[in-house]
Amino acid sequence: MIAACFCIFQCQNGHVACFSCWSRLTNKCHICSNEANFVRNIALEKVVESVKSACSYAKWGCSKLVSYSLRNAHEESCLFSPSKCPIPGCGYRGFTGWWSGHFHTNHNNDSLRFSYGQCFKVSLEISVPFLVLLSEDDHLFLLLNKNMMPYGHALSVGCLRTGNLNWNFFYEMKATSEGNTENSLQLKASVTNTKDWRGLHPTEAFLLVPYAFCRSGKLTLFVSIERVADVR
Repeated sequence: MIAACFCIFQCQNGHVACFSCWSRLTNKCHICSNEANFVRNIALEKVVESVKSACSYAKWGCSKLVSYSLRNAHEESCLFSPSKCPIPGCGYRGFTGWWSGHFHTNHNNDSLRFSYGQCFKVSLEISVPFLVLLSEDDHLFLLLNKNMMPYGHALSVGCLRTGNLNWNFFYEMKATSEGNTENSLQLKASVTNTKDWRGLHPTEAFLLVPYAFCRSGKLTLFVSIERVADVR
């Protein structure tokens, strides 16, 4: 079935109009000005539908050829479309490979840089919903912190990602207690990819850290992220 926005109409003299133009017309043709009873031009609709063009994000790597009627739906979900910067109030939309420059210029104090395979320490304010982690190859990760009253804080790692998914990511996270560093909790899980963070944990796995671990208002974490090539 052809979507309504893709319909093509014609008057009795053969003059055509797309759905958007036709919906603004009265009963007069916009070309010949004659009184017109518009009908669908199914043959022309099929011709237009058979023509496919490159996605608007082709220069960023998308190789899909899409028809006119499916173009909007494809580009809304295209892996190569830009992601929105997660910092509140920032309207920037960018791609994997652009984040370092954006954060260096606009949010230099709001991110932490790391190298794959190396453990790094994070002191996270319990009121902060996420911390931006920038990798050496410019992937943007989010260390997510969700207050799960009355149990504690749910912590996980997601990747704000566009483009080719040639890499799989895994992380290990360890939380230590302020009162007794011998007490610790640890999680090993895969990183879930998401195009835009909407305030929710995008992963099934998370580390639940009880409030007793962070009485001073900070969580002490040790995190490492691994990058593995996708050989499928």
